Amino acid sequence: MPSRIDAETDFEDLTARIRTQSQQAPGSDTERVTIRSFEAVRTASLETLLEAAESEHLEPGELVFLLSGANAERLCERESDIDAVDDLETELGRRGRVADGMPDDTVLLLHPDAVEGTELIEPEAIACGIVGTDG
Repeated sequence: MPSRIDAETDFEDLTARIRTQSQQAPGSDTERVTIRSFEAVRTASLETLLEAAESEHLEPGELVFLLSGANAERLCERESDIDAVDDLETELGRRGRVADGMPDDTVLLLHPDAVEGTELIEPEAIACGIVGTDG
């Protein structure tokens, strides 16, 4: 479990902050969050997010996926070899966590010390997946 994210973390606020910190923000030379969009929560989309994060200067073994309960359920329904978050961890080789209050339109992949509450400590150590209308 990420050390600086706890039951008090407001994931709605955190994801709103993360989504405004895109690396593609015009006119900005500060470190930014990696953001990718995908249509649905699937293993392949999470792997794409992982590849985008790993291509930066992150230690891949330290990254943790944060998913909403609904997205974790969708993933289990769609992927025959995934029945629980533990299976996701095995499939992707990364820790995963279902976070209460995590918005359904966002999946986060981050280093445990990249955020503190809703403050972005190391934006370059955060990758954000924006999920389309997944239905």
